[in-house]
Amino acid sequence: MLASGGIERMAEEGSQSPLDGEVAAAIASGEAEPFVRGVGLGSTPGIEQVEFDITTGFPYVTVVSMIAPSPDWFVGVGGLPLIANGQWRDEVVVELFPWDAGTNNGASYESGNAGPVPAQPISLLRRPPTQVGGAVRPFGRFTFPRIQ
Repeated sequence: MLASGGIERMAEEGSQSPLDGEVAAAIASGEAEPFVRGVGLGSTPGIEQVEFDITTGFPYVTVVSMIAPSPDWFVGVGGLPLIANGQWRDEVVVELFPWDAGTNNGASYESGNAGPVPAQPISLLRRPPTQVGGAVRPFGRFTFPRIQ
């Protein structure tokens, strides 16, 4: 899948626009529910907490965050179910591996903007510098605890 304009700007610049507009359009068309925005991490390691409501009509969560600095790398989950067998899960933990948005040819954390022609599909980033000793370790984790 190719990155949308919103995913491209988020991955390259950390911008919430036009991604917020893409989400608003999905909400307006009935394909999504509320949009929740975090403030981001000022430094790592760190923790960001955001509380949100979710319904059985849309029991999935999608969250993305830029890896900074980077050419177009990000972490995230898409369509993660917070419900299983008709029951809300008490906690969902997801290890976050780096993704390449496919919108910039940069090969290091501080590469300049050099977009590929044509754009490449979003893919797991499995090359140096994120691969060390033949393995890519998680960059962090999202934890979704159920709050009664």
